[in-house]
Amino acid sequence: MANEMFYIKVETPQNATVYAFTRSVTGILDYAGTASATEYDFSHMQCVDGSAYFTPSWYMYLPKELQATINVYLPNDIKNLDVGQYSFLLHVGALLLAVDERDGLLVAELLRRRVAVFANFLPIVLHLIKPVAAEALFAYVYGGFRGDSDFAQIYKANAPISTGETNVAAILLEAAKEALKPNPEMESPEEMFIRYFREAESFDFTIGLVGATNHPWIAGIEKYESVVKTATAFRFFDDATVGAKSQEFFASLATKVQAEPYNPHDHNAISVSIDDLGAKLKGLVSKSKAGYLRATGAAILRKARPSLFAYGSKLWRLGADPSFFENSIVVRIHT
Repeated sequence: MANEMFYIKVETPQNATVYAFTRSVTGILDYAGTASATEYDFSHMQCVDGSAYFTPSWYMYLPKELQATINVYLPNDIKNLDVGQYSFLLHVGALLLAVDERDGLLVAELLRRRVAVFANFLPIVLHLIKPVAAEALFAYVYGGFRGDSDFAQIYKANAPISTGETNVAAILLEAAKEALKPNPEMESPEEMFIRYFREAESFDFTIGLVGATNHPWIAGIEKYESVVKTATAFRFFDDATVGAKSQEFFASLATKVQAEPYNPHDHNAISVSIDDLGAKLKGLVSKSKAGYLRATGAAILRKARPSLFAYGSKLWRLGADPSFFENSIVVRIHT
């Protein structure tokens, strides 16, 4: 009796990728790799929508790379599909997309939101997230206000995890062990990451900002929204055009991530500035401060690369209410 095949198709404006999963005669689900969507004919299969990884109203801006339609294809004659397996297939597409786009922070966020689903399939999950696990762990632990006290205990124990584990930091650390090579007896968690970033030829990760409400960039959002409302009210654009223009507008914003060794409060500070929205609407070129990397994460990067003052960057995600949600302003940083 042949293994059953399941397919997850993730389609963005740029491309479409199919991820294959098998189920053995004994009911074990496994990952079988990827292929181009053009290689498959799904006409003989059932198609169900994959679960969205976010509520659309959460975001004011998402890059096209993350604007995906996710479909799950099941055999027409499927029998005895376990509820847990079905739930996993519906939710894993978003995780696969986040890994492929190297959005480690989104990987961590998805694990946190869907940990009850993913915990029962940890061998598969660990394999899937391995390529970005180190950066995802860094962004999760040192990127927001979550704190790192829990992680310090997990790191010190350095124990293998088993199926059913629901601690996101523990899951990410397990997946990242080959890359990070943790050695709790010789290094603190921060020292481990300093070594990792120092030894890396380059890095590319996503991370949220802190302190956004204390800086002027957010105020420009109100000005921008006022212009959009006026354009809509006077029917300069229809709703679909307004939405498309908004995405283009935010995609065009330039960012600057740079060290502030002169900062009197923290000589390891790394600030983030973004094109000023009010100025850009007037056709002017000017940036305003949008926030900082969290102090611990910034210190790790500065100690790893003390001669690096300017980081390649771009605005990656923008929450609908940056003054409220954690990780509402997400940047992509690379060297």
